[in-house]
Amino acid sequence: MPENIATSEAGSPLYLRVRDQLAEQIERGEVTANIKLPSERVLAERFETTRVTARLALAQLEAEGRIYRSNRRGWFVSPPRLIYNPTEDYSFSDNAVTQGRLPRTETLEVRCTVASAWLAGKTGLETGDPVVLVRRRRYLDERPVLVENIYLNSRHLPGIKGFDFNRSLWKLLRDQYSVDLVQKKIEMFPTALVDPQASALSVNAGTAGLCVNRCSRDAAGVFVEFDEEFWLHDTLSIQVNVA
Repeated sequence: MPENIATSEAGSPLYLRVRDQLAEQIERGEVTANIKLPSERVLAERFETTRVTARLALAQLEAEGRIYRSNRRGWFVSPPRLIYNPTEDYSFSDNAVTQGRLPRTETLEVRCTVASAWLAGKTGLETGDPVVLVRRRRYLDERPVLVENIYLNSRHLPGIKGFDFNRSLWKLLRDQYSVDLVQKKIEMFPTALVDPQASALSVNAGTAGLCVNRCSRDAAGVFVEFDEEFWLHDTLSIQVNVA
């Protein structure tokens, strides 16, 4: 049966009335996490409206983090957000597993480079100082949700380039170098994902994201790593405990 929205509350834009009915179906569990939604054409027919209106309703739900779009695959219902405390050192995988999720890490690139003026300003290194750049992609339930650029102080961490970065980095630093990251500066801000991050996450350039930057030092104040994380905006709930 068509879901005629003409009987919905008057006054609000048509696309918001479509959005409200789709949101109610999600909240009632009629469509569950990671389930593919009908196409814009089918939704337009179901709600007796146009594809433009259906597209606007989907875009609104995406902005709210209720659904997500995967390139060439369509729209899906977003699963619960991963609870994440950026001030603590713990394994991404361990944190995901404790929340009932299936994690995976994929190393995209490891190479030696030098600190740019931008990185020097973030870390206190001198421009041209040697660093190791590690690019990784993280998955939850086989959906790519995060791309990160990690800059490591290669002078302080000799031989770091040769290690397996599909494992936990903080455990690697602790086990191989006896380094604990005790001094941290964290910056978080909304952003629009652009390439290469957007393509690595299978989304269009301009998709909403969240950037989390973390500069970490050891107990002596020596710079160890700068982690630049690009998250899909619907995947993360940042929670910090304040004593």
